[in-house]
Amino acid sequence: MPLQRDCLLPVSRGGRYTLENVVPACASCNASKHNSEVTGWLRRKRLDERAFLLRHATILAALVRDMNTEP
Repeated sequence: MPLQRDCLLPVSRGGRYTLENVVPACASCNASKHNSEVTGWLRRKRLDERAFLLRHATILAALVRDMNTEP
């Protein structure tokens, strides 16, 4: 299943296409989230908000570290 780009804070609500704000999402989740902020959507779906945010922070930190160590 191909992934789509989704914004944690939708562009329609002031979000931007930045490394910190864009995450992969399946088409079904992306459509379901629509223009909601990710934390509200996670709560509505009864998903683990804390686990998502910790994972996002871990991945973001790794990406930033890797970008700073490339020649």
